Amino acid sequence: MSTTPPPPDRARLQDLTSAVLAGGESEDLLDLLVRSAHRDLAARSAALIMPLAAGRWGLEIVEGPDAPELLGEVVPERSALGEALQRADPEALEALGEIELGGRTQRALLAAVDGAEHGMGALAVLRSPADGDEGRADRERLDALAGLVSLTLRAPSLAAPAEFDDERGRIARDLHDLAIQELFAVGMELEALVRALGSPDRAPSDAHVRAAVATSVQGVENAVAQIRQIVQSLRRERSEATLSEQLRHEVGLATAGLGFVPALRLPPHLAELDAELPPEIAEDVVAVVREGLANAARHAQATAVAVSVSVFSEGVDRVVQVNVSDNGRGIDPTVQRRSGLANLSARARRHSGWVDAINLEPGTMISWRVTLLAH
Repeated sequence: MSTTPPPPDRARLQDLTSAVLAGGESEDLLDLLVRSAHRDLAARSAALIMPLAAGRWGLEIVEGPDAPELLGEVVPERSALGEALQRADPEALEALGEIELGGRTQRALLAAVDGAEHGMGALAVLRSPADGDEGRADRERLDALAGLVSLTLRAPSLAAPAEFDDERGRIARDLHDLAIQELFAVGMELEALVRALGSPDRAPSDAHVRAAVATSVQGVENAVAQIRQIVQSLRRERSEATLSEQLRHEVGLATAGLGFVPALRLPPHLAELDAELPPEIAEDVVAVVREGLANAARHAQATAVAVSVSVFSEGVDRVVQVNVSDNGRGIDPTVQRRSGLANLSARARRHSGWVDAINLEPGTMISWRVTLLAH
């Protein structure tokens, strides 16, 4: 059985698709997709062009150095771009190699976006004059991203039970982010061990072999436990979702705003976590994780975020602690009012708990904890 991960481009599209299927705020998802077009196609800038009113289109989202100049720019009606949009002609739109924006002509690659009741729009990447010509891979990549933009724009109008199965998206996300990644890691560990055993110059010691096999066995056991949790969740109505399922769901939704999948660390025995926390505290734990992830997406500019939920004994008390940490820019000391922390503090106080913001190098950790009342 091969354990080779998918190519980076395909894996990236899988993550983006999972984020769109998981739902969330349309604006956050569109921002994520435009950022991906800018980065993945090595463009000078990327822009989402959408209808403003009958016969008028404007640049609603722009990512890149041209953003200050182009954001909110209206497409000239008599330009080739304006005429293609007015005719709702995807082929004419995608055939354009240059567009007129900001009072000048710019090299561009465009893909049509189907916005349902919004009308046809476009996802555009702008090139610098010195950039090379676009290849087939660039066209395919942009078409795929434009399709995800269309799905995001159309999602509110789709019939949820038949056409937009959120549960399928959740299952796919959980399998990909949890069990499959665990198995990939096991495969890579075993492949490295096989290579080492086949090299007479660098033969590993018996202790190294035992440690590698033990790590791999533990990884397989973790993956099996995660798959069992996912299967068990299929047998429940969504309204009866456990705390651990709700936390996984929140982490999946946050992928859109962050631009990557945050790490989630839960106790090894999830059934005990789900059973030990009373409903009012479990509800606040979910809200704290949601607020912490939202704060990281809005302010941190991080490339990694980790969520940890634990329950432990402290003296005669049982304590639940939630940590949300990132490697971002840290807390700005000049900002006096922080509504997010105030909300978290209020949720802690009503259970006689506390919240603290801890500076890391780099980044920040928000730590929230409350004491569980004795039964």
